[in-house]
Amino acid sequence: MSKNLPFLVDQLEIRQKNGLLRSLQFVDQFIDFCSNDYLGLARNQELNALIRQDFERWLAENKGLIPINGATGSRLISGNNSLTENFEMACALMHQAESALLFGSGFEANLGLLSSLCQEDHVIFCDQLLHASIIDGLRLSKGKKVIFKHNDWQNLDMELAKYPNQIKWVVVESVYSMDGDLAPLQKIVELKQIHDFELIVDEAHAGGVYGPHGAGLVAELDLIDHVFARVITFGKAWGNAGAVVLGSQTLRQYLINFARSFIYSTAPSPAHVSALLTTLHFIKGCDKLREKLKEIISFFQEHTQHAHWGKSQSAIQTLLVPGNQEVRRIAQIAQEKGFGLKPIVYPTVPKGEERIRITLNALTKQQDILDLIQLLESNI
Repeated sequence: MSKNLPFLVDQLEIRQKNGLLRSLQFVDQFIDFCSNDYLGLARNQELNALIRQDFERWLAENKGLIPINGATGSRLISGNNSLTENFEMACALMHQAESALLFGSGFEANLGLLSSLCQEDHVIFCDQLLHASIIDGLRLSKGKKVIFKHNDWQNLDMELAKYPNQIKWVVVESVYSMDGDLAPLQKIVELKQIHDFELIVDEAHAGGVYGPHGAGLVAELDLIDHVFARVITFGKAWGNAGAVVLGSQTLRQYLINFARSFIYSTAPSPAHVSALLTTLHFIKGCDKLREKLKEIISFFQEHTQHAHWGKSQSAIQTLLVPGNQEVRRIAQIAQEKGFGLKPIVYPTVPKGEERIRITLNALTKQQDILDLIQLLESNI
């Protein structure tokens, strides 16, 4: 037995004792209230048929010029091809950006972008509730990190004023994954005129849902020209996987040279990229699904009564249930009744802010919503 195995066992036992042990489970049999499949595209049969048809067509046209089963290497070695660059150009056009650079995941995109941009003499201002992928990217960056209160643009204003002469970056999410609330993007953009900083917006939970053709919240608010970089991920409303960083051609070239998660990762396979290109054209025409999602969100909010419900206007809804054990108990009751939802426990959220996280999608049935609300509110 390895001498390090007892350490691993000890750490797992500590987690279990504290009620923090994670495990994998199937959710296929549950009514979906936990996935990020906001438009139902991961299950969409029409899209699936188009993905297969488009890839078969590409295979016939390819004539062996591009490897068909895998990328064979990183983009800088052997993994770059016309299919990937065509997708990036189409993605940039859809989001009204100068360029797009494809990464294998949203985590890779945030890691590469944030770790490479901020230098030793820079200051980067971070919302208090940023996603783990952004936090890890910030940990690897060289600059000074300043955390401001969540969605508090006035607190950000005060913090920015302390660094009048440094190069400054501000990082926010357009829609936050734990509370479902929206960043005050308009107010933050107004601060740029005072403090001269560059703004980075993670649109993971907004891409595909907000904006013209699903181009995101930044596009919906007509703030594209005020944002240095946007991250659009494809594992949520797009129903797929991967992510792009949107920005200038200079930013794209910079990331190709300095983003380690891009440089040293095998490129996405042709089948993956082809599926993304098909999905791009499909999701642009999903206005009815986006409208349906808005109706579902309104219906959900109209029927909640308990004071512990959050105030989110997005597809992410929360029921605060303080205490890891208590929130797990409530989640277990719901799961036993066939509802797929997850408890969010400390330390993912602060102590006392543990919650049931519910995600709605365009396929959610009204009766399921009513049954779930009644079950949760009667057991809290």
